[in-house]
Amino acid sequence: MCFNMKLTKIILASLLFYSSLGLGFENKTPPILIISPQIALPIGIKIWFNESGGSTIGLTSWNEGEDFASLGIGHFIWHPYPSKQASYNSGFPNLLLYMKSRGVNIPPWLQSKRALYCPWSNRSEFLQEQHSPKMIALRIFLQKTIPIQAEYMTVKLQKTLPNLLASAPMEDRSFIYEKFCSLARTPSGIYALVDYLNFKGPGISNSRQGYENGSGLLQVLKGMKHAPQSSTPLQAYVWSAKHALIRRVERSSATQHHERWLAGWFKRLNTYLEGDLEKQRMIIN
Repeated sequence: MCFNMKLTKIILASLLFYSSLGLGFENKTPPILIISPQIALPIGIKIWFNESGGSTIGLTSWNEGEDFASLGIGHFIWHPYPSKQASYNSGFPNLLLYMKSRGVNIPPWLQSKRALYCPWSNRSEFLQEQHSPKMIALRIFLQKTIPIQAEYMTVKLQKTLPNLLASAPMEDRSFIYEKFCSLARTPSGIYALVDYLNFKGPGISNSRQGYENGSGLLQVLKGMKHAPQSSTPLQAYVWSAKHALIRRVERSSATQHHERWLAGWFKRLNTYLEGDLEKQRMIIN
């Protein structure tokens, strides 16, 4: 199936979903987030710096205490064999499928069925292979495909929106939708949405308490209603995100010392306000 047909199916499914919500979206078109490679590059680079400081070796990591590798700018999960969590619908294998649909030249060893599983069985084996030809080639591939990785993350954001709205009470859905759209109109807004979704997750919960007290993207969009009235959409978004993370720290156990992360979290959020990504693209190029 070609990429355009897949995108058409996503649009049609979104239209059916929004009409089923009964929110008066008859005259509104759901935001279709399509970014050019020129815009995807600076978005991808900023996410890369947020996740691993722009380190090339950070494109292939395996965190202590985890049973999977984390690859690319968004640290896409890659489970080793025989993990039951490995599937083509999640993490790095799904990214590879997306790349294939977009005509990316993928290394042969990443095109086979074996690519569903990370070829390194555990963290120790992964670290021992840090300077192997295969690992070096993998990093080069990931560095060359930063724009398509950012594009993939934008498509993932697009697919998340219906679930965000379905998880919110009816009275909040219209506001959340409008704020999402106001941010999605600019490259900087798309970056802020994509990065926070990758950073703290969607915030979807089956309970009212989880909806009210979470710190995911859903709660940040909802919290924009309490931002200072003079705020731009991006300023309101960052204001809401900071307050959501403060509440997260306040609810955590004192023994966890989550407050030590706040400065770094706030630094990340402040990058959302750094200006026009189109101008940054010109500087990068």
